[in-house]
Amino acid sequence: MTALAPRRCVAAVITDGPEAVTVACYAVRLAAEEDRPLVLLVPVLRSAFTSDAVIAARVRREALREAEAVAARTTPAPESAGIPARVEVVWHRRCSFHRAHQVRAIAVAHAAHTIGAAVVVTPAEVPVPTVRHGTEVVLVAEAGGSMFRVHRPARSRRLAQL
Repeated sequence: MTALAPRRCVAAVITDGPEAVTVACYAVRLAAEEDRPLVLLVPVLRSAFTSDAVIAARVRREALREAEAVAARTTPAPESAGIPARVEVVWHRRCSFHRAHQVRAIAVAHAAHTIGAAVVVTPAEVPVPTVRHGTEVVLVAEAGGSMFRVHRPARSRRLAQL
């Protein structure tokens, strides 16, 4: 008896912006067409380090509530299509070496790889960079002049040459 491989999901990056619903609707359509589960990735800035555990817990709870509120604005799209959606918070920190959108994009790329996303739909403001993840490479596919981009992981060319 062989076990079935888990289906790879469609990930939608949901930000606190006007394009969030458009991104979610497109991701829902892709998930329905390809019969894949849907995961909503919500990038959240991790607060600065504090040694006070009470303050850190309170700040984390507030950030989680904010992420839930951002994701709640887009949940009517998957609910109306009858597709269950899971919400995942993607934590990222400020980094003096990169711009804020680069750090957020890298965190999103790693989260998409971790959950095994077959497709990543992002707002145009959050480009997912081409990042190597073991045997796969996340490639950016432009969606013309629209408010979002679609990314599909592809096998590494080096593996094909072996």
